[in-house]
This record gives sequence, structure tokens and C-alpha cells, in this order.
Amino acid sequence: MRTPMLTVLGLLASTLTAGCSLLPGAATDTCVDWIRFESPQQQFEDAALVVIGKPIRTDGETKIYGYRARIHLVEVEVVLKGEPTAGPLRIASTPVTCGQTYPDGDPLDGNQRMLIHARNQDGEWFTQTPAQGAVPFESGTPLPFRTG
Repeated sequence: MRTPMLTVLGLLASTLTAGCSLLPGAATDTCVDWIRFESPQQQFEDAALVVIGKPIRTDGETKIYGYRARIHLVEVEVVLKGEPTAGPLRIASTPVTCGQTYPDGDPLDGNQRMLIHARNQDGEWFTQTPAQGAVPFESGTPLPFRTG
């Protein structure tokens, strides 16, 4: 009789100490320590793809580091670095990790002309970082980096 009771207590203790992911609606956070580029030139050099374009609409979601990321279709005006696919570019807005996905809003939601720095992960394009991946870029604004 004592062995079944110890087994039940052992299983209960294992379940309770396994983490919050066993509770409904809870998830374990993966916290990414995002790089902070010191200059626009450093950011340009680190990016796999740099374009000027305008997000035209959302096109589903994907996941990165366990977080949902919105995919946007971007009408590319100019390719400054890299080789995107033909047609509208599918690019996911990299989420902030450790909490809310987009605490300051999704940077690609603006439906405005933008300078976008991206990286490729598992065959999908993502903005380079949550804070420095996409910024509004009005016509006539000089590039903040050298391309050649």
C-alpha cells in the first residue's frame, strides 16, 4: 500500500516541478538578447537583405523562438543588398521575446515606405531585430550607410 502512494506522490511532484508549460495557456519564454547595432553601416553589413519597400498587407504567421511572428507582403521598390524572390516579398516582423510579441506595435503595420533590414532563418525572411529591422523611410531621404 505504501509503494502506490509514494508512486502517486512522486508523479505529482514531478508534474508540479516540470514547469509552467503543463498548465493550460502557459508557455515557457525563450528570451533572446538582441544585438544593438552601433551604426547604420554596421547594421547594413550584418543584414542578408536590405530593401526599400512598402508593406501592403499581412499574409499569415510563422514562428521564431517559440513566438508567433506576423508575415507581411512587401512591395519592393529598391533592393540595396541581397536577393529576394520575385513578386511581393514575404517578410516576418521579428517579435520581441520574453513577454508581449509586439509591445510597441508591429513595425511593418504602418502601410508606409520603409527601409527594411532582414535575415533569413530556415528559408524565411525576418526583420533583422525587433527594434532595428524596419523604419519609415520617406522619398528623398539619403541612405544612412554606404552600399558599395
